[in-house]
Amino acid sequence: MKTDTSNRLKQIMSERNLKQVDILNLSVPFQKKFNIKLSKSALSQYVNAVQSPDQNRIYLLSKTLGVSEAWLMGFDVPMVESNTEEKKDKIIIDKAIFVISKLEEPRQEKVIDFAEAQLKEQEKVKSIEDYWLTDEFLDKQIKNSVAYGGTMTEKDEKFFKELLKNTLKEKIDKGK
Repeated sequence: MKTDTSNRLKQIMSERNLKQVDILNLSVPFQKKFNIKLSKSALSQYVNAVQSPDQNRIYLLSKTLGVSEAWLMGFDVPMVESNTEEKKDKIIIDKAIFVISKLEEPRQEKVIDFAEAQLKEQEKVKSIEDYWLTDEFLDKQIKNSVAYGGTMTEKDEKFFKELLKNTLKEKIDKGK
């Protein structure tokens, strides 16, 4: 079932808690990049189904909102194109920039401090996870397990090392 651009814009505004002014503000970098203008009145007409956007405005809005042009036009297709991770990241980054730009400077600095602290924590976790997959760590774990049960052949060591590595990798990947 095909819907229209007005309904799609209303849907995305509702899902993301956006107002028309938010969409306009988010679109500014894209307006500059693609040299496509979007006025308040034009967006209002699109949202209220008074007028449909031309192809350039569809393109601008799809880039601004991180959705496919076909979906925005109302076709029964996925909202986001195949490289969804990139688009999700872009939407999150754009939203963060938009929100931070609205804060006063002292609050912006707090957000940056918090983000930097989160990055340090993330890097610590990543370095621990990377260490778990090193030959040094895996060899140590195999040797510790041998101490409890006797000896192992080289073939057994290789097998258990690979098994341990794959198990740890799975656990690490699940945690992300």
